[in-house]
Amino acid sequence: MRRLTFACLMVATSPAMAQSRAISLDALAQEVVAGNPERQFYQRQIETAGVERDAAGRWADPTVEVEFGQRRAQDTVSGAVVGEGLTYAASVVQPIEFGGRIALRRAIAERQVALARLGLQQFDATLVARARSLGYGLFAADEKAAAAREVANRMRTLARVIVARDPAGPSPQLEAASLVASAIDAERTAATADADANSILYELNQVRGAPFAARIRIIRPDMTLPALPAEPVLAARAAENNFELKALRAQFEQQGLRVDLARKARLPTVSVGPYYDRARSDIRETNYGVRLSTTLPLWNRQAGDVAAEQGKQAQANATLINAERRITRDVFDKAAQYDAKRTALTKWAEDTPKRFAEAAADADRNYRLGAIPLTTYTQLQQSYVAAVNATLDTRREALEALLQLRALNGGLPLAR
Repeated sequence: MRRLTFACLMVATSPAMAQSRAISLDALAQEVVAGNPERQFYQRQIETAGVERDAAGRWADPTVEVEFGQRRAQDTVSGAVVGEGLTYAASVVQPIEFGGRIALRRAIAERQVALARLGLQQFDATLVARARSLGYGLFAADEKAAAAREVANRMRTLARVIVARDPAGPSPQLEAASLVASAIDAERTAATADADANSILYELNQVRGAPFAARIRIIRPDMTLPALPAEPVLAARAAENNFELKALRAQFEQQGLRVDLARKARLPTVSVGPYYDRARSDIRETNYGVRLSTTLPLWNRQAGDVAAEQGKQAQANATLINAERRITRDVFDKAAQYDAKRTALTKWAEDTPKRFAEAAADADRNYRLGAIPLTTYTQLQQSYVAAVNATLDTRREALEALLQLRALNGGLPLAR
């Protein structure tokens, strides 16, 4: 039987990996939220809504009226001009609205502030979920590349040893060629994983506002997947906590206030303020007092505005109902996906990749000793890579479903 000297193989580490900064998923999520450039837009929206709220509670600006003219006095009998001179008048009136219209406008603006804050909270929750998903994807891609590269290096080294130790006959050459072919396939797997890792890294650098050339490495995250409540419980929580539903409910309430405001627009606006009038002809005449003016709502032109706002309210209600059903469907869908992936993972031991790695290394030793054939050796090496990929992909899919469920629940925990 052929006996070959066993050589311990070390997984090659790229220079970029050696220079990368290690970071946990929690720290990465915080870094993404703190450094994301788009987040400033939502903060500015809150500030703008606050300014609009303050402005909505103020009275309308007063109106200043100034008049200039010429005055002529005539005798009523003879018609002769007995005097003429300049005349001028000035008044300042303040419009006063009744029916609580100022309070209604302020309440509408308050809902706008709440909507802006909900927008920021939803954006933060989405950022955290995306950061965690990308972070785990980067970790999984690095793990896949390392496993495939380990197998490829092992096979290439073994192929060189076979040819060097037993060059006679076609068998060593054919076995070496088979090993090199399997190594090429493993190297292709490693290259694909490296490309995925780079793509994920560039997206992470974009969302966290970092230079695209910056390298990071994800510390092995917590692999536990918690048990979740039943789907109806998750759906009920999402109906209460979901950011989109909160925003739509606030918009529906806001539209109801707009309907009330349109109805009360028919109430007259009263303008009141002092006036001063002075004229000079044959005599000097001065008048002053209080001026009062108002509108007469005879024609009800506001009926069209009321109907339009009521139509928008009905549309907002329909949008809310549709969103509630869609989010409930998403909750059931993501919960089913999570349960399926979690159930599959519970059937596999947590150390499955490690056990396959040990089996692959043991197969390498036994093949060098001639205890197992090439087919068994190759299958074990390929099974090691396949097991690592299957475990990482299944856990990533479960994690993404869990993160989406948390996002549907307003970013709140879901565990029982």
